[in-house]
Amino acid sequence: MPILHLNFQKTKNLKYIYAIRLVREFANQLMVFFLPLYFFNIRFSFMSHFDLSPLQEGIFNVMIVLLLTRLVALFSAIPIAKILNKYGIRHGFLMGHLLYSLFVLCLYLSKANPYLVLTAAIIDGFQINFFWNSYYYSISRNSDQAKMGANLGAVNFLLHLLAMIAPALGGLIIVTLGYQTLFLLGLVIILSGVIFSILLNNVKVKDKISFKEFLTWLKEPGFKRLAVSFAGKYFNDASVSLWALYMFILLGSTEGVGYLYSLSLLLALLVSYTAGSFIDKHKNRKQFFISGGFLSIFWALRGFVVGIWSITILNAVDRLTSSFHWLFFDRSWILRGKGREALSYFVYREMIYSFAAIVFWLIVAILFYFFVFAWKSLFIVAGMGVLLTLLVKEHQGESN
Repeated sequence: MPILHLNFQKTKNLKYIYAIRLVREFANQLMVFFLPLYFFNIRFSFMSHFDLSPLQEGIFNVMIVLLLTRLVALFSAIPIAKILNKYGIRHGFLMGHLLYSLFVLCLYLSKANPYLVLTAAIIDGFQINFFWNSYYYSISRNSDQAKMGANLGAVNFLLHLLAMIAPALGGLIIVTLGYQTLFLLGLVIILSGVIFSILLNNVKVKDKISFKEFLTWLKEPGFKRLAVSFAGKYFNDASVSLWALYMFILLGSTEGVGYLYSLSLLLALLVSYTAGSFIDKHKNRKQFFISGGFLSIFWALRGFVVGIWSITILNAVDRLTSSFHWLFFDRSWILRGKGREALSYFVYREMIYSFAAIVFWLIVAILFYFFVFAWKSLFIVAGMGVLLTLLVKEHQGESN
């Protein structure tokens, strides 16, 4: 039973890393789940110069904010990695939390000045590199390879538990007290993560990270294949954020979207609870391929759901399947990062995510500007992204 056996065999750092992730995810599920809805309703004055429908304007708002975030993340990745090399991983966690707090503060103040959302996007781009590269480096360094799946499964169980509660709570807060109250609560939760960051041992890294090395890695067939799988993962994740927006447009209720999303996670808890240990023991890619195929089909079906029960059922079966699929995926690519040049590996992964984001949001802009069936087309793109994740391998020479 993985929830009772989080493995801290190597260092006490691991329990603090898990605590940091849980605090972070609670804030994410409380706020970030609803951010596409918030960005969708923001009104930038310069958008009035374009002949756009309300739907197009809202989608372009989301695109501008998230594209700006990833552009900043792309160009700041290597400079921030050098800071981590100089000051250590604990510094990355602390800076990640403090910058994320500034990000939320800008969102809180954006009610009076919508352009602070763009400032928030820039700050978010910096914090991505500080926090996530530090987090994945630490997970890879401190986890036992034989128990990676079990540990990730246990953590995912707790993440799903938070995700089941937080969206419903967030939706209720938005309806009753407004976005600003939600942002204030999120700010308090994020700052609590600073405490666990301070308790971490400060690990110094000596990787030589450069854009030249990044290009050299991309020439290797194994890493190129892995890069494509990372791009597919971003396509899926970004589409999930827009799926929340799609549900809001269909249902017309922020609170309803939160409740539906929370309900769909109930079944996913069971899979997260048991799948990690199963993957550690069997490591069978056949189930991984089957789950990826089903997830792609579920994305295609999203374009045809219009009722509350069809959305609920589709969300439930999707979550049930995705719990196994993404656990296998995460275990594979994180284990690939163990060993020398681990920080380089995770930094270059984040850069690939940023490249993929630029491509994805340009596709979104084209779909919603030129095509009538934009949502259905978007869901097809997301399904193709899932299929690309099937390229991931735990080891470069691993066979399918």
